[in-house]
Amino acid sequence: MFKYLLPLVCTGILSAQTVPLRDWTVPALTGKPAIACNDLRSLTNFGYSVVSTKVVATTSVAPEHCLVRIFIQPALNIEVKLPTAWNGRLYMFGNGGWAGESFETAGRIASAARGLKAGFVTASTDTGHSAALEPGASFAQNRQELLDYGFRSLHLTAETAKIMAKAYYGAGPQKSYYEGCSQGGRQGLTLAQRFPNDFDGIIAGAPGLYQTATHLSRAYWMQGMNENPVPASKLPLLAKLVYDKCDAADGLKDGLIDDPRRCDFKPAKDLPRCTAADGADCFTASELKTLERIYGDVMSQGKRFFPGWPVGAEVADANGRHGWMGQEINAGNTPGAWTSYGYNFLRWIAPAALGGNVDDDPVKAFRKFDINTAPAKAEEFRQIIDATDPDLSAFRKHGGKLLMYFGWADPQLNPKMGVEYYENVLATMGDSTTDFFRLFMVPGMFHCGGGMGTSQFDATTHLLNWVEQSKAPARIEAARVVQGKVVRTRPLCVYPEVAKYKGSGSIDDSANFSCAKP
Repeated sequence: MFKYLLPLVCTGILSAQTVPLRDWTVPALTGKPAIACNDLRSLTNFGYSVVSTKVVATTSVAPEHCLVRIFIQPALNIEVKLPTAWNGRLYMFGNGGWAGESFETAGRIASAARGLKAGFVTASTDTGHSAALEPGASFAQNRQELLDYGFRSLHLTAETAKIMAKAYYGAGPQKSYYEGCSQGGRQGLTLAQRFPNDFDGIIAGAPGLYQTATHLSRAYWMQGMNENPVPASKLPLLAKLVYDKCDAADGLKDGLIDDPRRCDFKPAKDLPRCTAADGADCFTASELKTLERIYGDVMSQGKRFFPGWPVGAEVADANGRHGWMGQEINAGNTPGAWTSYGYNFLRWIAPAALGGNVDDDPVKAFRKFDINTAPAKAEEFRQIIDATDPDLSAFRKHGGKLLMYFGWADPQLNPKMGVEYYENVLATMGDSTTDFFRLFMVPGMFHCGGGMGTSQFDATTHLLNWVEQSKAPARIEAARVVQGKVVRTRPLCVYPEVAKYKGSGSIDDSANFSCAKP
């Protein structure tokens, strides 16, 4: 069973293709320590323990800083790094998968170093459990650890980091920023909704905001996939036929599907059906049934429960890896992310959704799954791990700015839920929503990066300029980089606007595109 507990595929902190702070002009670093690093140990109180402090010398990776490790009951660990030369700001970054990552992982070290080089105090947390000791979602057996994962750890990390900064420099941060993708994106929305005064600017990338519905829908989809498998060998054919129909729907055939909702793709109608024996150039009735299930809306009790999967992620990236591999479709003997996450949710968080008796084998567990009864049995967890409240009035009143992005070809988290959440906020908050909240959709981008789209961009600098200079981002310049070479640039536009080709010049040059309504 252990292999199904692994937090597969997604690190989620920040994709290697994102480039936060790349375009930001680092201000004068005038903040200096007012006390010694070791003096922070005396801040230990009934709420938290300052476990250790250490001055870390300048390296090629990061400048000199004070490393502080903090512990909060029952199992919450926090890491704060305070640069000797400070820009007066806090930068906190999020987690991926089921969280619980070590602070020594490459991604976490890189994220902290990026902030430190720009003079930020950096902060991060394991959300209250260790992925090594409690793999997958097994930590959720401890209710407090589940609550810490859901929201408590985020607020405590932000508050504690500000306390450390105020004590160390003699003044707290002038501005505070948060950034995360995937689970980290969900955390960003949680902060805006639950703790609106914690941050002045938040970036929520590919947020798994409807966690409960996402995991239940994965169980439903994999139930169909296990009954009627679609072989990996047919992914190239599926991708070709999807793109043959949908690529040019936006008026430009460029290897990207600008907005998959504008392509009326139906497997039963648009894919060749095997009339006799199975073949490499057709799909059997059972395969079509599964594909119809995945692309179609998830229905429960006769009502739409979760949006069906948009087309676009079937395609292979520059490395020849199809977006669906390791997600909907298992990679060899390794369970895909949909299996792993869906099973972990049912096994450890909401076993009541399966009558309280969950098989060790996810295939057997999913076989018993009933999409009509499971949502009601998992309802209590929606309040803990979902981030779906569209009322962001307190965050707006605080003066906060929220920038969200999502890849239209994300194979792990459904991009439609990001769009639908933004539209819910717009309906709740009115037309002035764009004054503080903007969504940027990235055609062709996989989960938090990669894919065939222009997935390398610096959203962080745009957020800082928005908060500190009132320069609201109208477009974000993005690039597709293959083997270190820029092969295409495009603007990312404020939803619902899209990048429109001007009619002349290279389609690989952003200068030949403008942001306009579809």
